[in-house]
Amino acid sequence: MQRCMNAAPDPGASQAAASSPWRVAAVSFCVLALELGLIRLVPAEVKAISYFTNLILIASFFGLGVGCILQNGPRVSWLLPAGLAAVAAFVLLARGIVVYEAAGAVHYWLQDRSASGDAVRLPLIASALLAFATCALPFVAMGQELARRMDCQARLAAYSWDIAGSIGGTLAAALCAYLGTPPWAWPLAVAAIWAAAIARTWPLRLATLAAGAAFLAFASAAHPSAWSPYYLVQHEREPEGLRVWVNSSFHQFALDTEQTDIPLVRQTMQKFSIPYDRYREFHNGRSPRSVLILGAGTGNDANVALANGAERIVAVEIDPAIYELGRRLNPTRPYDDLRVEVQLDDARHYLHTSRERFDLIVFATLDSQTLLSGAANLRLENYVYTVEAFRDARRLLADDGMVGLYYSVMKPWLYGRIFSTVHEAFGPRVEFMRTHAPFLFNSIIVAGPNVAGFGGDPQLIADLGGYRVNTDDWPYLYLQEPTIAPVYWQLFAAVGVLIVAAFALLRWTTPAAGWHANFLFLGAGFTLLESAAIVRLALLFGSTWVVNAVVFTAAMGTIFLANVAVMKRVAPSLPQAWIGLSVALAVNYAFPLQTLFAYPSAVRTAAAALLAGAPIFFAAVCFSRLFEKQPAAGYPLGVNLIGAMGGAMLEYSSMVLGMRDVWLVLLAVYAAALLCSGPALAAERVTGAAVAPGWRKLSRSATR
Repeated sequence: MQRCMNAAPDPGASQAAASSPWRVAAVSFCVLALELGLIRLVPAEVKAISYFTNLILIASFFGLGVGCILQNGPRVSWLLPAGLAAVAAFVLLARGIVVYEAAGAVHYWLQDRSASGDAVRLPLIASALLAFATCALPFVAMGQELARRMDCQARLAAYSWDIAGSIGGTLAAALCAYLGTPPWAWPLAVAAIWAAAIARTWPLRLATLAAGAAFLAFASAAHPSAWSPYYLVQHEREPEGLRVWVNSSFHQFALDTEQTDIPLVRQTMQKFSIPYDRYREFHNGRSPRSVLILGAGTGNDANVALANGAERIVAVEIDPAIYELGRRLNPTRPYDDLRVEVQLDDARHYLHTSRERFDLIVFATLDSQTLLSGAANLRLENYVYTVEAFRDARRLLADDGMVGLYYSVMKPWLYGRIFSTVHEAFGPRVEFMRTHAPFLFNSIIVAGPNVAGFGGDPQLIADLGGYRVNTDDWPYLYLQEPTIAPVYWQLFAAVGVLIVAAFALLRWTTPAAGWHANFLFLGAGFTLLESAAIVRLALLFGSTWVVNAVVFTAAMGTIFLANVAVMKRVAPSLPQAWIGLSVALAVNYAFPLQTLFAYPSAVRTAAAALLAGAPIFFAAVCFSRLFEKQPAAGYPLGVNLIGAMGGAMLEYSSMVLGMRDVWLVLLAVYAAALLCSGPALAAERVTGAAVAPGWRKLSRSATR
């Protein structure tokens, strides 16, 4: 990918290194494996960072960029073991950090008590900067090493090896997620690979292995645990049932529904049964025969449906580890009942693709405590609570069907947000209830869009119906209004200082290297383009880890093909690539994504691949063509990586503009890159860069 590096010559590089391009791939593999491992580990243990996983991504960009800039400076190999040790120490000390008071405009699911006991309280900016600084350190050493080794090879050939290593690291991380391998093992594996294949001296090898071994401290947890592709999941048996934590925060409780003599169990089951009770009241005492449960978790909702006489239950759960806990350890084992069919899928994706109709659809407490990916600021459930999602649910309802929604709401504006969104999708036949017992959830919404006489309280609609609704274009359920909250601006200011410091370092180490502003904007554009593709494909195919892994791998594979096309002189010319990129971005902005839902999966997949892949391909061609012309590659690539930090911050603009208008931001960023690439374009017009015959005529016409 564009954040992977080349570098200027290293006079001290050995002939052995020069003849070993696979070592470039090995370094790049380690970079991606460590980056993805820390993106999973740090938020899981330091729960305040659960909602800022792109902070770890930004930190890795910063470290790699500084490493590139320092390619010809003194070796900083020692920063890898020192950085790994610093990350391990920070996470151990910061387990259970809670930050809440600094983020009034944003709602986070954070409690004062973590899975391991009382939590430490720190301001968000302090904990975020500590996480940023420690996670950036090891990547400085990796960036310098990769830049030096790449410059021992032909420029674009080395870049291909770099991309190949990145693809390998991504695939290895996906395999680890599938196998449930804990992410604390990834830094240990990276340390072992680095010591065996990269480190040059025995003291450095031993120090790297020792720093990697420090992550073994995370092998033990406060309670029995498992790693899902999304969370660190812990559990503990209690008299009332099974308590479950994710990322050290309480998440759900599998009730022992047979213990009806326990007041907590009895009261909670009564709350769960309210949608079923309302259904019976308006259906002559008949219970719903078919029930769809979205966010089935460890099985409470399946138990309730069975207890209320459901004959068919479809239970949709995104997290395989949480489902497995429910299957094995839920005291009443509802998933063993033949009436229950389990679908391991994203709830929104199931609503898109199902054609079955149900008497009752239950939105269980889908309150994730993590983001969709390390490159985007959407939470896993954001696309479930939109007008379009509720309309999908309405399509699956039987003619007289009803919908029930449970939620735990702490802020008044969040009541209004959820109610207004449900009201927009289902019309006035909606009821809203608050419960005095807050355990698991404190709010219930029931809708019966075609049930005569149901709901329709004008006062309720007047009180709660005027709030901004959640849509697929603006799915930020937990954001009070379209804004970038002050807590994010504080983070931006701190990172901005670091970007300025990186440029100052560039000017100090190599005054004549130039600013390379085009590479700065290319880095920002690519990161923003990657996040835009992730959220777009998540809407089409589900917010699952599988979709994320496929998107990352496909993006890097596209970049690899573009780079090979440039190497083989079959790629479009630089002017043609800019035109293709501009057209692809404009098409993505204008294309009505919702229309793809009406087509079969194969058509939807092909169209989505073309929409997401075209701008990545043309952007990669632009990058490779500019990159191969650089006399000293490490410095512009360092700037490119610093620009990638800016792209990660620009992703927050969707909180104000919405998802669609991010494509306009991308057009502006790449337009700036084009303007800064004017000399290169002029040179290509004069010299006539080698291009494929099929592109040459187009290139000449495009530059007249």
